Amino acid sequence: MIEDLIQKSQTKEFYQDSDLKLESYSYNATSLTLEIILSINQISYDIPIQYEEWKITCLKTEKFYGFFNSLLLPYVKLKILNHHPLLLEYHESEFECELKGEPKDINSFIGEISNTLEKTTGNWIKFSEIFWNCEEQFKLYAKRIISIPKSLVQPILQVCERHGLSFEVINEIIGDDKGYADKPKSKILIFGNEDICENNFYLNQHYVIAEEFIGEKISTSN
Repeated sequence: MIEDLIQKSQTKEFYQDSDLKLESYSYNATSLTLEIILSINQISYDIPIQYEEWKITCLKTEKFYGFFNSLLLPYVKLKILNHHPLLLEYHESEFECELKGEPKDINSFIGEISNTLEKTTGNWIKFSEIFWNCEEQFKLYAKRIISIPKSLVQPILQVCERHGLSFEVINEIIGDDKGYADKPKSKILIFGNEDICENNFYLNQHYVIAEEFIGEKISTSN
């Protein structure tokens, strides 16, 4: 039934005439289950007032973000995606790469890596998530190890080489060896609005990464 809610949220009428709000959410860390309660209240004076409550149950949840207040606008258009930059961690093998050296111009290096991540991941994966405290680390250590998904190896390698850094893949972690990150069935439920921003580009959208999403209408009134 979650497809009914998704299709409803994508319509022009829903965006113009309805108010989608977050009522509550709860997360069970033992079962990795997230439950989200949403309400839909029609706000148009031209149609009869109707109120609905929906529960979305997310099974084998890995990550969720953005559910900090009840107001979800403008991100009220739901979609479930099987391919997304945030899923690289769970779908692809992980490469451990050794860097040696120090960029001559650290600010230029940071800027170019950041631009590369924006182009390849829509800024869903940020510089700090891969390189931590970059300037201090390069000064303290002659070499360091970074871990990145397979599809980011070549783009980051090219930037490192342009800045005089030695870049070597030393290990590929596949399947069960990835531990918690071995989740090839994971999907992302994104609360987005492609009239404002493509779902593959980060602009503070709400999302849940899980293996299964179940939708249920739990209340309705006129």
